[in-house]
Amino acid sequence: MLSKKQIAALLTFSILLTSLHFMIVGRVIYEKARGDIFSGISFSPCYSDKNGELLQIFLTEDDKYRIFRPLSDYPPSFIEALLLQEDRYFYSHKGINPVAIVKAGIETYIKKSRRMGASTITMQTAKLKYGLYTKSVFGKLRQITLALFLEFCYSKQQILECYVNLAPCGYNVEGFESASWYYFSKSVRDLNLSENIMLAVLPQNPTKRAPSRNHTPTELIDARKILFESWVSKHPEDSAFEPFMDMQISCECSFPNEARHFCEMIHYGTDGSAPYVNSKNQKKIIRTSLDLKIQTTCEEIFKTYLHQNRHFGVENGAFLLLDWKTMEIVANTGSADYYSDAIEGQVNITTSRRSPGSTLKPFIYALALEQGLIHYDTMLKDTPVTFNEYSPDNYGSIFKGPVKAWFALGDSRNIPAIALNRDLKERDLYDFLSESGVGEMKEREHYGLSIVLGTCEVTMLELAKMYATLANNGIQKEVKSLHSSKNDVGKRLLTAESSFIVRKMLEENTPPYQQKPKELEEIKVAYKTGTSIGFKDSWSAGIFDRYVLCVWIGNADGHGNNAFLGRTMAAPLLFNIAYSLLSQMPEKERMKKEIPPKNAIQVKVCSVSGALPTDACEQTEWSWFIPGVSPITSCKIHRKINIDTRTGYRTDESGMPYIKTVSREFWPSDLQNLFSQAGLPRLKPPEYPPENFKFDTKSQGFPPEIVSPMTGTDYVFRKTDKKRNKLILYAVADADTSELLWYCGSDYIGRTNPGKTLEWSPHPGRYELTVSDQKGRSDSVWISIVETE
Repeated sequence: MLSKKQIAALLTFSILLTSLHFMIVGRVIYEKARGDIFSGISFSPCYSDKNGELLQIFLTEDDKYRIFRPLSDYPPSFIEALLLQEDRYFYSHKGINPVAIVKAGIETYIKKSRRMGASTITMQTAKLKYGLYTKSVFGKLRQITLALFLEFCYSKQQILECYVNLAPCGYNVEGFESASWYYFSKSVRDLNLSENIMLAVLPQNPTKRAPSRNHTPTELIDARKILFESWVSKHPEDSAFEPFMDMQISCECSFPNEARHFCEMIHYGTDGSAPYVNSKNQKKIIRTSLDLKIQTTCEEIFKTYLHQNRHFGVENGAFLLLDWKTMEIVANTGSADYYSDAIEGQVNITTSRRSPGSTLKPFIYALALEQGLIHYDTMLKDTPVTFNEYSPDNYGSIFKGPVKAWFALGDSRNIPAIALNRDLKERDLYDFLSESGVGEMKEREHYGLSIVLGTCEVTMLELAKMYATLANNGIQKEVKSLHSSKNDVGKRLLTAESSFIVRKMLEENTPPYQQKPKELEEIKVAYKTGTSIGFKDSWSAGIFDRYVLCVWIGNADGHGNNAFLGRTMAAPLLFNIAYSLLSQMPEKERMKKEIPPKNAIQVKVCSVSGALPTDACEQTEWSWFIPGVSPITSCKIHRKINIDTRTGYRTDESGMPYIKTVSREFWPSDLQNLFSQAGLPRLKPPEYPPENFKFDTKSQGFPPEIVSPMTGTDYVFRKTDKKRNKLILYAVADADTSELLWYCGSDYIGRTNPGKTLEWSPHPGRYELTVSDQKGRSDSVWISIVETE
C-alpha cells in the first residue's frame, strides 16, 4: 500500500498535470478563437499613390521593415521554390520532422561533425513569432513545443503566411514582400525566376547572404545554384536560366522614397486627419490621393526651376496640387531636399504657418462683391491714405490713382483692398479666415487692417482649401490626403456669383510669360501672388482646369531675400507646372467652358469710371454684375457741360449758336494730382466766369472727402508746446470744386482750395469737423483733443 506522503505527492502531481492540461487546452481554444497568428507583431505603415505605386515605407516599433502581404498574393512559383528550399514536407508533418531532428542530433551532438539544422517552417515561424533563442537544447525544445502548439491552433496556410511575412532577409528587412521592394523595387508578385530563387535562399543565413548594391556574396550565388538544380529537376523547361545563376545580382538596396513630407503628413496626422501610427490599418498598404506620375512631372519642373534660379539665392521651395472637384491632393513637395540640413529640409512648408502676403485679397473682393460694395469694374482709389494711424503703402511706393476693381486685385494694390476690408459690414476677412478653419488665429485687434497684407499666418493646406472654395463656387470642402470615392457636401462660405466673378478678375491677372503653348491659348489661369513683409515668403496660388496649385519660394528659417517677390519668383514656377500639366492632358479630358451662375450677368459700363454709363460716356464695355446686389451708380466722371466759345468759360446757357456742348472728365483733386505726378495730367473742365460765381445747386459729382484729421481719433496736445498744438485740415474734392469751406460744428473755420491745407488750433474737447463745397456736398468727421503735460 502507498503511504500517506506518496498518496499526497501523487494527488499533487495529478492536480498539476490536470491544471497544465487545462491551461494548454484553454490556450489552444483561445488562440483558435482569436485566429490571429500575427498578434503582437507590428508591420511597417506603407503608403502608395492612388494607383497602387509604393511611395514610402516606415519602420516598425522594433525598427524593422516589415510589409504585410497575404499568402494568396504570392505567386505559386515563389511558394514552391521556398518550400523546396526550406521544408519539402511542410504539408505532411505536424510541425516537426522527427527524422530530420534525429539526423541533425546525431551530426551535431554525437558525431560533432557539423552543425545541422532540422527546423521546419513551423519551427522557424515559432522562433520568429516568439523571439526564441534556439542555439541551446532548452531553446530548441521550447521551439519544438511552440511549433506543435502553432499546429494545434492554426492551419498550414496561416503558418506559412506568418513565415513569409516574418522571414529574415538581411539587414533589418523581414518578410519577402519587404525584401522584394528593398532589393528589386517591386512587389513579390512581379519577380522573375532568378529573383524568386535569390529571395528563397536568404533566410537560411541572411547575415552572410544579403547582397549590397555593388556586391553579391559568393555564399548567396552558391546557395542559389543549389536551389536552382533542385528546381530544374522538377521544371526542366527552365534549364535555360542556368547561366544567370552564376551572375552578380543587380540590387537597388533601398526602399521607394517618394513624397516623403506628404506621407509623413498622413502618418503623423499633421494634415488634420487621425495619425496612422500603430493603427489597425498597418497591415495593409494605405492608398493615398497622390498621383505618382503627376508628382514626378511636378518635381522635375520644380527642381529644374530652383536650379535655374540659384544665382538669385533660391534654395528652397514647396508646392501643393489639389484636384478641387474631388478635393484630393494630387502632388505635393514640402521642401526642395528633405535630407538637407542647410535648408532645414525636414521642415514641411505644406503644414508650416507662414505669412501669405497678398494671396488673401481675393476673398476680400469676394466679400465686397456679395455685400454690394463693388462690381467687376467699380473704380477704386489707389492713393496715399491713412487709416486710423495705420499708413499702408504699395510695393515701390507707387500709387496708380483710379483703378478698376479687377485690376486692383490682379495688380495687388494695397490701398483699395484695405479700404474695402474696412468697409465690409456683415463679414470681413478675419471672419472669413475663421470660418475657413485657419488655425491658431489671434484676436481680431491683434491684426487690425494689416491682416489684408498677410499678417495672419496660414498653412499651404489652408490656402489651397480657400482657393478651392473659390473654384467650387463658394462651397468649402475638406482636403483629402487619402484616395476616396466619397463626396463631401461641404458648407457655403461665399456666394456662387462672387466666387465666379473673383475668378474672372484673377484670370485677367497678367501672366509672367508673354507667350504660351498654342494649344492652351484659350485656357486661362486665375492666379494671385503674394510677398510677405521682409521678402521672407514668395507665394503664388492659382486655379486652372480641375486643379488648384499653390507654390512657395523662400527660406524655412525665415531669412529674407529681395528676390523673393511673388510675381517674379513664385508665379513663373506656377505657370511652368500649370502649362506642363495642361499640355499633357488630352483635350477630351479638359473641363468644358464654364457656365456662369444664374445670377451673374454682364452689363454695359463706362470704360473709364466703371459705373453705369450716361449719355456723356462715349465708350462702354461689358462688365460682370450681380442684379439686386451690385452697386447701381451712374458715371460721375463724364459730364456734359456747355462752353461759351467766345470766352472759353463754362456757362449754363443753351440753344445759342456760340454755345458748344461737350463731354468732360471730372476727377477728384487727389486723383488729378496723381495724374500730374505721373506726367499724365487730365484736362480740367473750364470754370464759370469770375463775375458769375455762385453756389451751384446741382449735386452731381464727388463730394469732398476729409483726409486729415482722421475720424474717431484722439489727438494729444502738450501744454508746454503751444506753438505746435495745431491740426492740419486737408480734403480732396471734385474737379468742379473751386473752393472748400471748413466748419467746426456751426462755427466757420476758414476756406481752402482743393488739395491745399489749412491749419487749425482748437482747445481740448470733442469736435465735429465739416467740409463743404460750393454745391453743398460735404463730409464730416469726429475727433477729440486731449491736453497733457
